[in-house]
Amino acid sequence: MTSRTAVHSLMRQAVSERALKRAARQCMGRTGSPGADGMTWRAFRQDMPARITGLSAALSAGTWRPGPLRTEEFDAWGKRHTITIPTVTDRIVHRALRNAVEPVLERDAYPPWMFGWHRRAGRPLAVAAAARHLSGGLTWVADIDVAAASRGVALEDAISSVARFVHDGSVLALLRRILSALPDPLAPGSGLGPMLTNLRMTPVDQQLTAWTAVRMTDNYTLFAATEPEAEAAYRHLTGLLAAHGMKPAEAKSKIWRPNPEDLYAAG
Repeated sequence: MTSRTAVHSLMRQAVSERALKRAARQCMGRTGSPGADGMTWRAFRQDMPARITGLSAALSAGTWRPGPLRTEEFDAWGKRHTITIPTVTDRIVHRALRNAVEPVLERDAYPPWMFGWHRRAGRPLAVAAAARHLSGGLTWVADIDVAAASRGVALEDAISSVARFVHDGSVLALLRRILSALPDPLAPGSGLGPMLTNLRMTPVDQQLTAWTAVRMTDNYTLFAATEPEAEAAYRHLTGLLAAHGMKPAEAKSKIWRPNPEDLYAAG
């Protein structure tokens, strides 16, 4: 499937001073440690107008280059995780590009039953949608958590997932520059990782039109009236995931009759 409307001239929406200021404020609203250059948000704010002006000029001229990366390891949900930490300036660029691209994806790529990693994100909305389906008689659920949804994506595949919907060559060139500097195109810690993970699963989403579905981040729930129907849904979704290089996380995937509040819980 390709975008219904060719999209051009998104670059200014990503690199203007206004766009970068907005992205900076969004990034500052989240806690985050300095990147490899040692720059903190406090230090960035001290000379923010000049820094934003310079960053906008470099991006517009095509001379901007990603800064060095830092990595951190942490334990969560019984596993050891590694996160990539860009510089604060690069985080602003990531966020600004995402802000420019996501309205197109909201219109052309994302299904209305997807509630994670975008503007319609939020577990409460996903739970409310699930509650409507369950109360409507679809009480059996094929509940599939996708294993390692952000791993195993090649650079060209990540760029192509955006190019299906965005036809602005300058935006795609900036995306390539950003992703080429990362250890993995969907590396945890990248400001573009959530958007690109959503796009990885979009081809699967588009083939679920026959099912009543909710997706919260990388957790699919297909709703059915009977257990055999839920089993068929589980098999169908497993096949779709396999066709796109993904599979269920077996320990977290099942067929059951849940309370809506038991769905989409982290860990």
